[in-house]
Amino acid sequence: MAKNKNGFNMPKFRVNDEIYGHKEVRIVGDGIESRVVSLGEARRIAEDMELDLIEINGASSPAIIKIASYEKMLYELKKAAKKNKQSAKPLKEIQLSVNITEHDLQTKANNAKKFIESGSKVKVTLTMKGRELMRRDESKRSILEFIVMLEDVATPESQPRDDGNKTIVILKKKG
Repeated sequence: MAKNKNGFNMPKFRVNDEIYGHKEVRIVGDGIESRVVSLGEARRIAEDMELDLIEINGASSPAIIKIASYEKMLYELKKAAKKNKQSAKPLKEIQLSVNITEHDLQTKANNAKKFIESGSKVKVTLTMKGRELMRRDESKRSILEFIVMLEDVATPESQPRDDGNKTIVILKKKG
């Protein structure tokens, strides 16, 4: 796949005279009956329609060739890739500490609720220091309270997991 100037990964297709090595091909396209023809016949059909031959799958037997405008097809692929890129929601992160006050925990829960309702996942990180690491079970109280506060809109993807001096859980939208 080749990256174009916009950063999208575009598949590389063989077009028109770049297509060779096939005796028979299956032609497809808008307004074209799907059938198996010789490569020369496919070229003649494309020339008559003033369109391009685009190799979709050269590994299949027979190879699949689309008869369409190459520029238009690339434009449609770029448009679809851009739409998919825009619809991807980022992972938001909220950091907690062991001795967080109830009000601060409620404020962070309200922010997380907004993120989740907008479609993002929320990564909740509880950082422990010094003696807090010796009492991991007691230290996890604030992250468990946080999960309970959001249980009406979010569910954890998995159980909170320990990662060094941190405990991490990812919350996603319920349903």
